[in-house]
Amino acid sequence: MYCNICGNRGDNLNIFMITMCKDCFEEFANISILDEEYDKYKNLIRILLSYYISPKAILNPAK
Repeated sequence: MYCNICGNRGDNLNIFMITMCKDCFEEFANISILDEEYDKYKNLIRILLSYYISPKAILNPAK
């Protein structure tokens, strides 16, 4: 499997159906909010999690 963050192939982790290499996970887990790369990782994780979270079902008992 390829890492969804950097595209490298290797020893990967699966978290919420997201494939992430150990290097990206280590960088993501230890990044400071003051780091220049913080916004990049925050946006990538938001996009990847949006694929995992499905829209809520609309229940209409009147029908």
